[in-house]
Amino acid sequence: MSLWRLIRGEHGVLAALASASSYVVAGDADINKLMLLAISTFLAEAGLFAHNDLSNIEEDRVNRPNAPLVTGAVSINTARVVAYGTLATGVVLAAFLGLTPLAVYAVAVALGLLYNAKLKRVPVVGNLIVAFLTSMTYIYGMTTAGNMSTVLLLLFTSSLVANLGREFVKTAIDYEGDMKSGIKTLAVITGPYTTAKLGAAITLASTAFGWALAYVAAFEKFYVLAAGAAATSLTLVYLSLEAARGRWKKYRDGTLAAFGITLLALVIEALWRLYS
Repeated sequence: MSLWRLIRGEHGVLAALASASSYVVAGDADINKLMLLAISTFLAEAGLFAHNDLSNIEEDRVNRPNAPLVTGAVSINTARVVAYGTLATGVVLAAFLGLTPLAVYAVAVALGLLYNAKLKRVPVVGNLIVAFLTSMTYIYGMTTAGNMSTVLLLLFTSSLVANLGREFVKTAIDYEGDMKSGIKTLAVITGPYTTAKLGAAITLASTAFGWALAYVAAFEKFYVLAAGAAATSLTLVYLSLEAARGRWKKYRDGTLAAFGITLLALVIEALWRLYS
């Protein structure tokens, strides 16, 4: 259980579903590639989260006092083995998918390691990297299929912008802990309320891509995905207004649910194409 908390296993499962579903929606259905794609995605998430905890033990003593490395539930040496072992195994698996997927995987891992070690402390840049990595699962799946997909490119873009907005609101929520830890986030520099309003505005702007995704998905007969994208966009409009009013935790929890609607719709589309 402690190891699962270290690697944030639930995040890995969701990322694996996103990349695997994107692969099928992009037009391919080779079961071997599908499994390699899902497993390598999970391993990337696991390794980067373990490495994040290794890189941020002192900050976690303030912000996450129950983190496995802080409490000693997982040793430093074990965390190192898990972090570097999963990332190395993931690279090997990604190599079997082709040069382009391997390049996407390698870039994501490199950015993740840089973020954990250095760039997390760089305002805006760190937030952008997190949003980018969160959305890269769609590109990873698409490149593995070897087909360009307008639907997946729009899904990537809408996810990137929405997650960037969410990152800014999260920095507002973490303001107190970051101040104590000496981390200069955007919220520390400009103030939590200004940062949260910026995050709300960016989240609202992301819905333009969400509506475009809904339209294109319907045009290409991905009707479930179109409905999911529309529902997510409507929800994000509401949550953006809530964040602007200072209801940040409601926004944080609600955006996760909103993103989950689109992911669920993507998974349903993939399953429909696999078994129809």
